[in-house]
Amino acid sequence: MFDFLPYCLIPIIAALVGWSTNWVAIKLMFNPKHFVGYAPLNLGWQGVIPRKARKMARVVVHKGLTSLTSVSEVYAALDRSKLVEQFHKVMRLRLESYVQDVIQKIDPALWSQIPDPFKQHLYNTLDQQLPDIAKTIFDELETHIEDIFDLSTMVEDHLAEHKELLCQIFQEAGSKEFRFIIRSGGIFGFLFGCVQMLVWWSWPIWWVLPLFGFLVGYVTNVIALKLIFKPLNPISIGRYRLQGLFLKRQKEVAHVICRITTEEVITINHILKSILEGAEGERVRGLILRQIEVVLEKVIKESGFLMAGANETLITSDKQRKLTASAYETALDYLLSELEDNQAFSEGQASIIYQMLYDKLEGLSPAAFQDILRPAFQEDEFTLILIGAVLGGGVGVLQLVILFNEMLPL
Repeated sequence: MFDFLPYCLIPIIAALVGWSTNWVAIKLMFNPKHFVGYAPLNLGWQGVIPRKARKMARVVVHKGLTSLTSVSEVYAALDRSKLVEQFHKVMRLRLESYVQDVIQKIDPALWSQIPDPFKQHLYNTLDQQLPDIAKTIFDELETHIEDIFDLSTMVEDHLAEHKELLCQIFQEAGSKEFRFIIRSGGIFGFLFGCVQMLVWWSWPIWWVLPLFGFLVGYVTNVIALKLIFKPLNPISIGRYRLQGLFLKRQKEVAHVICRITTEEVITINHILKSILEGAEGERVRGLILRQIEVVLEKVIKESGFLMAGANETLITSDKQRKLTASAYETALDYLLSELEDNQAFSEGQASIIYQMLYDKLEGLSPAAFQDILRPAFQEDEFTLILIGAVLGGGVGVLQLVILFNEMLPL
């Protein structure tokens, strides 16, 4: 009696092959985050996105983010009053320890010589000056922002360093497309399997099953990728509107990209920290030092520091210069510590940057918009497809041996 079961299993197995090979291909794009294998001979694998993090970060930056707006435009759109308010709040909480640290750095004995009323007057005077100091510094930064800060470099460095964040952008932006690739692998695999079954029925040569398995693993990926980005521009056929799946979701994807980047990458904390620690840090230091110098001289005079007893000068000109440098270094340490741990500087600012980026991303042409995600699919695309094809061919061999008790010719 003829056994139909092995033949009926061919389309089902082909569907599983198509689904599983596409699933493996997607996983291999992002995993593992670090190289697994024997590094000296490069035998192993690292996810395509993590392995080429710097290159992929550059794509995200230049195709999807900073090419859409300038750093001066971003900085000018910020709510400066909130930055000043937060700066004042942070420094006020640490004002007494700040003043003591500054003075003790240049002369530990000096602090004990200052009468308590003078200390309190110093705190009060400096506290009153803080908002003006902050406003002047933030205004000065705006004047020179294009020269002292590179937004593209900051975003690129941050994404390249935080591979998991880079993967998150691609995974969330292309989540529906990745699911489609996996599902379509099963659907197209089943259809190819039906053809495979008929060919094997009519022409049961040993290489038919491995060959079709190879084709299922290869072609299902290729078709799925085409449907994601093609057609580029919408085509209307009656009531139906055809366009690449990713391109049809432009508003949704723009929201995802802007949400992640404004919450995790282009934040005020990161911008200020990069300005203070960046390549042009010396220029920033000069801007801030000038303001501290003016304010410090005013504070010293108003707080009565210059007189102690009979015409004794507690603060000499040399000590004043050292105080200025110490005030800057200590303030920098305090501020960098706050920017690392306290996200309050970014509160209320993310929505401003989000809307600015979203309006421009949502308004991109389909050709420009597809360039945001397309490189993630293109990078090592052939390698990933080939892996699926090889796995499919291997399953075809197993079908030959297990279902039909055939052996490969030696």
